[in-house]
Amino acid sequence: MSTRRGLGGGHRPADGRPPQPAHPPGVSPHQARTVLLDHLRAAAPWGVRVSVDVEAEGAPFQAVTSGPAYRMMAGAMRDAYGAPMTTLGQGGAIPLCNVFAEVSPDAEIILMGVEEPLTLMHAPNESVDPSEIANMAPAEALFLQRYATTCR
Repeated sequence: MSTRRGLGGGHRPADGRPPQPAHPPGVSPHQARTVLLDHLRAAAPWGVRVSVDVEAEGAPFQAVTSGPAYRMMAGAMRDAYGAPMTTLGQGGAIPLCNVFAEVSPDAEIILMGVEEPLTLMHAPNESVDPSEIANMAPAEALFLQRYATTCR
């Protein structure tokens, strides 16, 4: 499960560098871009000049986690993996979820991905541990079965 927290953790590195920017849902894309670019320029080493051409901006999204679909997904993930589900903030496609939420405000939006901590999503050496696929398939099947029979 994935929910968007923002563009960083907002912590100060131990080596004294400037704090990393943190932009939770609700911060405007323009404000987030401005803070991020200021940070990149301030953190550039050895007199490096940072130049950025912005192609697009998208607002962060935070999923509602109190509905029946989310609870059923959490149960299905727990049953498939044998452990409670966790969440994390990430995702380049997340701004699209704001469009879905605006068009269908009563819909629950759940993002599913077959990935684990070593996946290296979108990197040239992206991979997925086969056990992740073996667990995710039954989790999704359990969710769909339970949702279809409970939330008609």
